[in-house]
Amino acid sequence: MEDRVNLDDVMELEQRDPGNMLAAVESFPRQCREALRMGRELADLPPGEGISRIAYLGMGGSAIGGDILRALLEEATGLPISVHRSYRLPALLGPDTLAVAASYSGNTEETLSAYDDAIYLGCRLLVLTSGGQLLEKARGYRHSCVVIPAGLQPRAALGYLFLPAAAVIERLGLMQGFVRVSYEAVEYLEEKATEWGRISSTARNFAKQMALRLAGKVPVVYGTEGLLGVAAYRWKCQFNENSKVPAFHHVLPEMNHNEIVGWHRADEFSRRVEVVFLLEEDAHPRIAKRVEITADILREKVGGVTVIRVGGRTRTEKLLGAIYLGDFVSVYLALLNGVDPTPVESIALLKERMARGG
Repeated sequence: MEDRVNLDDVMELEQRDPGNMLAAVESFPRQCREALRMGRELADLPPGEGISRIAYLGMGGSAIGGDILRALLEEATGLPISVHRSYRLPALLGPDTLAVAASYSGNTEETLSAYDDAIYLGCRLLVLTSGGQLLEKARGYRHSCVVIPAGLQPRAALGYLFLPAAAVIERLGLMQGFVRVSYEAVEYLEEKATEWGRISSTARNFAKQMALRLAGKVPVVYGTEGLLGVAAYRWKCQFNENSKVPAFHHVLPEMNHNEIVGWHRADEFSRRVEVVFLLEEDAHPRIAKRVEITADILREKVGGVTVIRVGGRTRTEKLLGAIYLGDFVSVYLALLNGVDPTPVESIALLKERMARGG
């Protein structure tokens, strides 16, 4: 499979990527800078006094922004942050809740329904969208709204789907210093864009090397609880949507209490599996030991195991860096697999049939 495309042939990569997904990934640091600016300059803010919880409403590529907010800001704000991927919201939300409604298209039916629930419950609203019914509703209700650029796949708009909200949360006085840390993280991502981008040769490019390892395989990504559990889920989703392959994820230490038993013996399926562990370089010693032992056990059960030690000076750099690596790997894998990473035909088909059903 590796012989089908030369990852160091820039012209060939461009021909196999007509939707320019690789360019979208490479531009992620610039997107993050723009997203921070949008949050810092938003004119109409929701009232901040008395907020005691934050709820993020979204689905798919829009919802991962909520997972990132929860992982990075729950401790910083001292507030519970919940992510709601559904039509309904729990009744415990109310006037003390800042609800962030995020739909890139603005037409996600589950999010529109949850948005209506948030209004009914009396939540304070912040909307992140590029248009559609959600923007129309937000303007009608005069809710705070960040209008993000259109024309991207939702999964390629990740910076727009959490950083403006983070900047607003800081402006409401619910935390301090995150915007500064985010700008530092953007500089870190700019370094990684050079390291993992198309111009960097396979010999020096870990993202390309990982894609080659995964070609023809079923990726299973294990992250450690917290930051890298979120990154592992993002990897799984990017393999699904960009690479067009089945992929799976779980978190440690929980998987040590169930899923590890599922890898019972090497068989026809398990030999096609490539397991990737995401581990912080300075992880808790017991977690690091668990990853080491689990990886050792699985090497006898699956086709291959890779342990990636995630660096970064801050939690924000670690999480965004791990996510960024996975985004690159998934696009390179798509090109190796001979598929266009941009279209998501099955999702479009499902939405079409749902619309016909009323």
